[in-house]
Amino acid sequence: MASIKLTGDSSGVITVSAPAAAGTNTLTLPATTGTVLDTNSALASSKLTGALPAISGAALTGISSGGMTLLSTVATTSGTEAVAGSLTLTGYQSLMIYASDVGVTAGGSLFRWKETGGTYSNIAYTNTTSTVPVYTVINHNLITGVTGVNANSYNATNTAANLAIVAGSAGCGTNTAVDQATTSITFSTVGGQTFNRGQILIYGLK
Repeated sequence: MASIKLTGDSSGVITVSAPAAAGTNTLTLPATTGTVLDTNSALASSKLTGALPAISGAALTGISSGGMTLLSTVATTSGTEAVAGSLTLTGYQSLMIYASDVGVTAGGSLFRWKETGGTYSNIAYTNTTSTVPVYTVINHNLITGVTGVNANSYNATNTAANLAIVAGSAGCGTNTAVDQATTSITFSTVGGQTFNRGQILIYGLK
């Protein structure tokens, strides 16, 4: 191991050593007057005054914000179709959709959805009725079109907090029409009943 020894004016020696297999490397010292810090140096907090430099450039490439963003809140309180319009899904990987207390004025039939202007597909095999509204969680991948659904219907008197989980319908299917280019989603029932209660929340996940 090659070394350079620097002797102090009055006492002591500082040894600068290179490793045995040093390679070809350059250590550039700053053209300023100051003290070189090492791993044993104490960096006092007083030295960190002033604004920190901004971080930008390639170091941040690929970092996304993550988390879920509420994209639309759709009231299901009137009409035979509930529409979530003006959606911008570019950059989102998945949708998480929560249908809460969705009911109709009379009769009852299956809940369904589609890309507005496209073809409906059923969300679950649980009827939405006037007295038994539907509660549904939809996990939809905008890239592959794979859709996972958990749904159940509760009697209107059983919608209190902390209700125990009971049997419902769950399944997996596909809806490739709803993708990152989709700008509007429509919900309805197979029988075309008029909505009279509840809402649908649509979240995007990056």
